[in-house]
Amino acid sequence: MPLQFVTGKPALLLGKTLVIADLHLGVEYDFKKSGIKMPSQAGKLTESLDQLVKETKAQQLVVLGDIKHEVPGTSFQELREIPEFFRHFSDRMEVHVVLGNHDGGVERILPKSVNIRESVGFPAGEVYLSHGHTWPDPTFLTCKHIIAGHRHPVFEFRDRMGYRFIEQVWLRGDLDAATIEGKYKNVPGNLPEVILIPAFNPLIRGGHPLNKKEEESYKRYMGPLINSIKYDGARLYMLDGTYLGTLSEMKTGQS
Repeated sequence: MPLQFVTGKPALLLGKTLVIADLHLGVEYDFKKSGIKMPSQAGKLTESLDQLVKETKAQQLVVLGDIKHEVPGTSFQELREIPEFFRHFSDRMEVHVVLGNHDGGVERILPKSVNIRESVGFPAGEVYLSHGHTWPDPTFLTCKHIIAGHRHPVFEFRDRMGYRFIEQVWLRGDLDAATIEGKYKNVPGNLPEVILIPAFNPLIRGGHPLNKKEEESYKRYMGPLINSIKYDGARLYMLDGTYLGTLSEMKTGQS
């Protein structure tokens, strides 16, 4: 199954399957609790994904976790918007959802037409699809790639005047063999390449920059799979396909 990045979008194609991650429907309610008033963006997200489906002629949709935002529980906004959002797409195409760390109880409100996948993920040919917050099923070791969300990969650029701005990036990296061998049996010599997919919701694009030092508490939140990536040698690409170099080469944050 060919793997193709969608130019300019935080999405990729596996043949006729469109893959996205981290919708975080209902995040506006979280902003409201913090004193930031913002109208729901669910309609715009629906329109954006609709257009992407048409452009790519995708026949199947896979969402890699964090369908909703509220943790714990489910907000009234999510109770209203999530069924409507997914009914819109599952009426038109086959839809699969991999459960993420924000998705506790989301099974109760998703339409029955949506295929719910456990948080460990699932294989699709030579590609393994996962949200990324937990260890995947051992079958991922037989795949060429493991695609995950959860990390919301972004890079912070800084110019000579000190102005800083953040851009979404794709990360392609290798797993640390010693860590994987400590978890799984019969580990092959060639481990799958990890591909981290940026968040589809534009309100979730401010994540922790890859070129900033991570605190230990943040690493614990990311989980074992994400922490098993060999970040220094990871290759970074902007959404338009521009290759930035490896993370170790880019750590100065200069554009």
